[in-house]
Amino acid sequence: MDENGPALLSGPIAGFANGSYRLDPISGLTGWYYPLGPSTPGDLLLIEPLVGNTNTVSDLLRFDGNGVFFFSNLEPGELNPDKADVPQIPNPVGAIFVRSEIGPEGNNGAVWTPGPGQPGFDLSGLLPGLSYNIISDAVPEPNSMVLFLGAAGVLGLYRLRRRAAFRMVVR
Repeated sequence: MDENGPALLSGPIAGFANGSYRLDPISGLTGWYYPLGPSTPGDLLLIEPLVGNTNTVSDLLRFDGNGVFFFSNLEPGELNPDKADVPQIPNPVGAIFVRSEIGPEGNNGAVWTPGPGQPGFDLSGLLPGLSYNIISDAVPEPNSMVLFLGAAGVLGLYRLRRRAAFRMVVR
């Protein structure tokens, strides 16, 4: 799952969980929410390792028993915020677990495999060993960039042709 969704589900039950904005009744904040099915409630904090001399909370995943709220730290001056970005991460409550993000800033995340009683543990019994691959800061996939650059090239050619046709008509 990532900050913009949809969440990709794999394993015995595969598919997508589309996210949407929903009010978190605990914090009173509107957050990016994925409905996932019955799970153990609680909070998972993602920590960016040692920025300066301190660890910084970058994300909070709040499992509410039926899905998960994804709150991510809005970087100062960010021009294109992700759907999960909030100005301030809510305070964690209930069962709290912490994981360090792995990877360089701008392309990092964490893997969370909850055990019984831990936030996000599957209570339905359908997904034994369920793991969450959380993408906190995603760089665009190479395929998306190729698609974007291809579309930009076609648009550029279209504009050149229109300009050339316009010049022929004006002359």
